[in-house]
Amino acid sequence: MSEVFNRKLIRWIGITLVVMFIPIFILMGLTGCTAFKSIKFGSPSTDTYRNFAVDTIFANDTIKNVLITSAIHDSYFEESKFSGGSFNSETIGEYFSRVRGDGALLIVRNDTILLEQYYGNFSKLSPSNIFSISKAVTALLCGIAIDEGYMSISDTITKFIPELDNADPLFRELTIEHLLDMRTGLDFQESYGWNPFSKMAKLYYGKNVVDQFNSLHFKSKPGTEHYYNSMATALLGVAIERAVGTPYAHYLQEKVWQPLDMETDAFISLDDNKHRQAKAYGGLVSNVRDLAKIGRLYITGGVYDNKQIVSKEWVDRSTHSSLDNEAYSLGWNNIITRIDGKDIVTPRFFAIGLFGQVLFCDPTQNLIFVTLGEKKGSEYHLLFDDFCNLLSK
Repeated sequence: MSEVFNRKLIRWIGITLVVMFIPIFILMGLTGCTAFKSIKFGSPSTDTYRNFAVDTIFANDTIKNVLITSAIHDSYFEESKFSGGSFNSETIGEYFSRVRGDGALLIVRNDTILLEQYYGNFSKLSPSNIFSISKAVTALLCGIAIDEGYMSISDTITKFIPELDNADPLFRELTIEHLLDMRTGLDFQESYGWNPFSKMAKLYYGKNVVDQFNSLHFKSKPGTEHYYNSMATALLGVAIERAVGTPYAHYLQEKVWQPLDMETDAFISLDDNKHRQAKAYGGLVSNVRDLAKIGRLYITGGVYDNKQIVSKEWVDRSTHSSLDNEAYSLGWNNIITRIDGKDIVTPRFFAIGLFGQVLFCDPTQNLIFVTLGEKKGSEYHLLFDDFCNLLSK
């Protein structure tokens, strides 16, 4: 009797499991293998790029290192202890060691390294996905492409991706400037509560990103409102590649990585091995030292080693945003402060990634802060702004 009962129970459990998983398998089928990859690899992390096809951005064989440690070393950040707020009578290095987990911290002033520390499994030049700091680098490439006459800020996206002529009619009004300033009007939810069936998961883990563009729609007319979303930079990355006629990695290598004497190779994740479109919105892999050189380029008005890498006009536009666009311009953010009851955009600018990756620059004091690692929900840019205020007194 019990044996018969057990067989019936096992059969019932099997049928129940099949019924439960049928909808999941159907959804997976409808979304291709995107959902499966999302579940397999989980939420993005600093080394998720190892699961993707990548292109290499090669550094020069020999480099001219512009980041130095001077003979008269400024030990302020190494020795000074801070209290109040998140600090507990500790140095900035001790604070980051306590809260950062695996990661890296670099502080540079006047081309001199004031503090360089690595935590957990990070070490000097450790490669790390920099997530949305990639948007600032993609915007830099766009500026160079515009300087070289390959494209204009007023060009529409359909000029470079004519496939979109047959998609939503508003694509014909969507310009490069709209993409750079996140004023696309696209109906795309930038969701990080990891859902394997979300549009964000499909963008990040899916194949053939250009094919995904065709299914996009708009919630408002391009140019009418600011709404941050990674799909804007995905479109921009494809436009740049098609405008210059070379892959993202090759153009970045030729125009930025090697001219700036980066210390090591970088990588860019791709949508898949067949289509090889760069994840221009969040797939760049680099380190704190080389990111500091990107910050330095913007502080110097686009000049490196007496060469104009990108026009000063582009740098000025990138680092001087307005409240009308939520202090965001061409891939960069400005710090907002409140004076006499009014919000004011300051000259300090930064790029920020999903897990608290930050490239922060104070041009008035020639200060650069870079941190990499994983700490979702952190606000290190505000911490760096506080340090700049301390130093300016």
